[in-house]
Amino acid sequence: KARPVLGLCMCCLAAGDTGPFSHALASLADSQYTSSDAFLHACGLLRKLLLNAADPAKRTLRRANPRVAAELLSVAGVEAALIQLGFRDHGDELTITDEAAADVHSAVATVDCAAGSVRRRALVLALRPSDPLGWSAELHDPAVLIFNPKFKGAVFDCTPRNGAPSGVIAFHNSPFSNFWPCGAGVTVSHRGMRLRFATSEALLMAFKQHLLAPSGGVPPHESLADALRTQATIRTAAESKEVAARATRRVADYTWWGHHGVHVLVGSVVCLLKFSQDEGLRRLLLSTQGVLLIEAAPHDGAWGVAANSSKALQAPALARTFGLYSVHQSPFEFESREGRVHTRLCCEANALGKALMVARAAILAGVEATSGMELRSAFAAVARHLRLLALPCDWRAAETHLEDSL
Repeated sequence: KARPVLGLCMCCLAAGDTGPFSHALASLADSQYTSSDAFLHACGLLRKLLLNAADPAKRTLRRANPRVAAELLSVAGVEAALIQLGFRDHGDELTITDEAAADVHSAVATVDCAAGSVRRRALVLALRPSDPLGWSAELHDPAVLIFNPKFKGAVFDCTPRNGAPSGVIAFHNSPFSNFWPCGAGVTVSHRGMRLRFATSEALLMAFKQHLLAPSGGVPPHESLADALRTQATIRTAAESKEVAARATRRVADYTWWGHHGVHVLVGSVVCLLKFSQDEGLRRLLLSTQGVLLIEAAPHDGAWGVAANSSKALQAPALARTFGLYSVHQSPFEFESREGRVHTRLCCEANALGKALMVARAAILAGVEATSGMELRSAFAAVARHLRLLALPCDWRAAETHLEDSL
C-alpha cells in the first residue's frame, strides 16, 4: 500500500470560530487546548440538558449545585455561550427560555459544531489513499475524487452547508461500514446466551433472517436466537450477507425488513454495540461530532443514498434530503446490483448514516453498550435516546414489532 499524502483540514480548524462558543474556543486556543477535556465534558453535559428541555423541571441550572459549578460554569466561555443559546440569568440560577426549549435541536447542533471542531483540531485529510478501495480508517480530502470519482473510502468535505455546518462525510468502505472487521468482535447476550460476531454485518443479518424467515413452531425470541447462533459462526461480512440472502430468497413479503424505522432502530443498536466495544472505533466516530454522515452506496437507496461519494457530495440540500431529521417526501429510483429498480422516499434513505449519527449521539450522552450487554437492554437504551432526539421516522412501530423477539 502506498503511504497516504496528508493535508491539513483548514475548515475543521476554523469551524465554530463564531457564534456562542467563540470566546470558549478562543480561550482553548490560547491555552494550547490544555483544558479541552473539560470543555468537551461541559459540552456533553450541555447536550443532555438541552435534549431534556422538553421537561420544564429539567430546564434550570442552579449555581449552587457543585457539579454545575465545577463541570459547566467554571469552563472558560461556557456561561457566555449559555446566554447566547437562550438561557436566562436569574442570579442564583440559569433557565432555558420557552423559545430556546422549542428549538433545542438547533442549539444541540451549535454545541456539536463547537465540540467537533475541538475533537478535529489536529485532523489531517489524506490526499492520496493508502488503500485504493478505501478500506482504511483515514478521512480523505475530496480531492481524491478528482482522480477517482468512484473512490469508496470515507471522504470528508468540511465545507459548511445548510443543516450541516461542520460538513459531510460520505463513505461506502471504511470503519463506518458494517463490513469492517471488528478486532475483538461485537459481543452481545440474548436471554443469557452470550455470542460474539466477527462483524456488525453478521448481527444485522441475524435480524434480517429472523424478520423475513423466522424459525417455524417456536416463539419469536427463539427464532431470533437461531438466527443469532447461525451468524455468530461466520467470519466475514460477505458470507454473512450471502447466508442471510439464501435463508430469505423465497420470501415475498419484505414489509418489515424494508421498513425505515426498523433499519434505523436495529442499525443504531448494532452501531452502538460496535463503536462502544472498540476504543479506536469509538474515537473515530466521536471525531465526527456535528458532521452529517452519508452512506454513499450507488445501488442501495435504503441503507445508503443510491449514489457514490462524487454524486452525493454534489447534491443540493443534503441534510434536508437525507439527514437525521429529513421529512423530504420526494421519491427517487435506484437500481440494485441484481438489476431491479426500486422506488423510495428521500426521507427513508441513508439508514446507515442515520444509525451512525444516533449511535454517536448516544455515546456522547454517556450511553455505553459494553461487551456482553443484553440485546434487550441495548434496544431499550437506544429507544430512550431516540425519544430524546425526537426523530421523525417511525422507529416506535419497529420497537413494538420486535418486543416479543427480544
